Amino acid sequence: MNSCKRSLALLLTAASLLVSACHSAVPGGPPVAARAPLAQGQALADAAGIARVARQGSTVAENAHPLIDVIGGRMSGQPSGDLAQEFVRGRLAGYGLEEVRLERFPLLGWERGPAALVLQAPEALHGREISVLSLGHVGAATVTAPVLDAGHGTAEELAALGDRARGRIVLVRVGQPEGYGRSVHRTEKLTLAAAAGAVGFVMIAPEPGTLVQVGVATLGDEPAPIPAVAANFETGSWLLRILASAPGPVVAGLTTGNRMGPAEAANVLGDLRGTSGETVLAGAHLDSWDLGTGALDNGSGTLVVMEAARILSAHVLRTGEQPRRTIRFALWMGEELGLYGSRFHVAEALRRGTLDEYRAVLNLDMVGAPVGFGAMDRPEAAAALRPLIHELRAAGFALDTAVATGGGLYSDHQPFLLEGIPILSMQSRLKEGAGRFYHSAGDTRDKIDEADLGEAAAAVAGLLWYLATAPDLPLPRWTPAETGRRLERMGLRDPLERGGEWRWE
Repeated sequence: MNSCKRSLALLLTAASLLVSACHSAVPGGPPVAARAPLAQGQALADAAGIARVARQGSTVAENAHPLIDVIGGRMSGQPSGDLAQEFVRGRLAGYGLEEVRLERFPLLGWERGPAALVLQAPEALHGREISVLSLGHVGAATVTAPVLDAGHGTAEELAALGDRARGRIVLVRVGQPEGYGRSVHRTEKLTLAAAAGAVGFVMIAPEPGTLVQVGVATLGDEPAPIPAVAANFETGSWLLRILASAPGPVVAGLTTGNRMGPAEAANVLGDLRGTSGETVLAGAHLDSWDLGTGALDNGSGTLVVMEAARILSAHVLRTGEQPRRTIRFALWMGEELGLYGSRFHVAEALRRGTLDEYRAVLNLDMVGAPVGFGAMDRPEAAAALRPLIHELRAAGFALDTAVATGGGLYSDHQPFLLEGIPILSMQSRLKEGAGRFYHSAGDTRDKIDEADLGEAAAAVAGLLWYLATAPDLPLPRWTPAETGRRLERMGLRDPLERGGEWRWE
């Protein structure tokens, strides 16, 4: 897709990317002799020391400008995504990481085209156009049908509508009913709506003052079965009022004109090699949507992973210390279009028989000021992480002493979680009011606090060093049967079944 534009863009920027990468190189000199494996207490002290020193200054702003302001929105399989991959690869190599590489994979590429929702009835509103934007993996289609309020689009709400959803364009609010008990993703709602016979799907943003919030409509290589678009809160609320007051049916024409086709993107990987055959991974998705510049989602996580890589590589180059476990840094592509990059990486590790090497995976998606750590359905992680949390608190980090154990889906930890790999997270506090600009044209650099991201990167660096050097890491991989039990306990069976990914009895 757009191969000529992509080639030209890469040629025009290659020189500046290489210069930027070289300027980011970490000076090192010959390393001193490697130290013997650490005891648990020394691993804690060293991790806290690394984090304490890292708080004194960061290069987050240096990376934020080229990544967010210059490259901007980073769509997988498009020139912007290719530029982001090359930029990050250059930075990681400049930091001194080993085996910095691109892991290429195929995906269903998607490029935004026009979208329109035009009322046909009632007569008084004939021809009124409603501002909408297409969801991802929606192709080119035109339908005309009555419009129906489907609430939040949950299974129960659609079941209650019975056959009334058949042949209708359904209006669905973002989120879920109060007290529902779990979040319901847009892909699940679209799957349910199509199964109920709906011919179109309109997603309404959750609160006043927001821009249109987009997202992918399906998580696989298949295009969405029905045209699907998004509207802002004010537009959606107006249409709901029209539905409630109209004496007869409200009919609309829904048109989408997007382009899809085979494409390629690449994960960016780099290592700090350990002495054993075990690995801990810190990852964040590098791609974003096309509307804004992808600052919050997920420039924030990308910047934290890059900065943690710089901190730890500088430590290794300065001291000559080598961790017990390899620390792998991964910047995933294809997350927004369906977790393509992380799925590919896990599938390749399964094919090669190397997935067991992963002792823990830390996923960083939409990051702010650090307030604690999480471990998905791993209460045993509290005992392992609590000593580190106390050390980091003593170093000045305002972290909660409790370890969150809740679980969820729809980010790049998911493929690892489904294979029983321990999943860790950083609990963080976003810049006030920033969350409402998620997946919209308002996701720009002013929505992140770069000082907070520097603080988060310092804490992540401490966590990774501890995970990589502690002699005892009591986080076993779950067996397949145990994985199924834990996923069900986290309330994830329903969405996995609807996504066709539940494989446990």
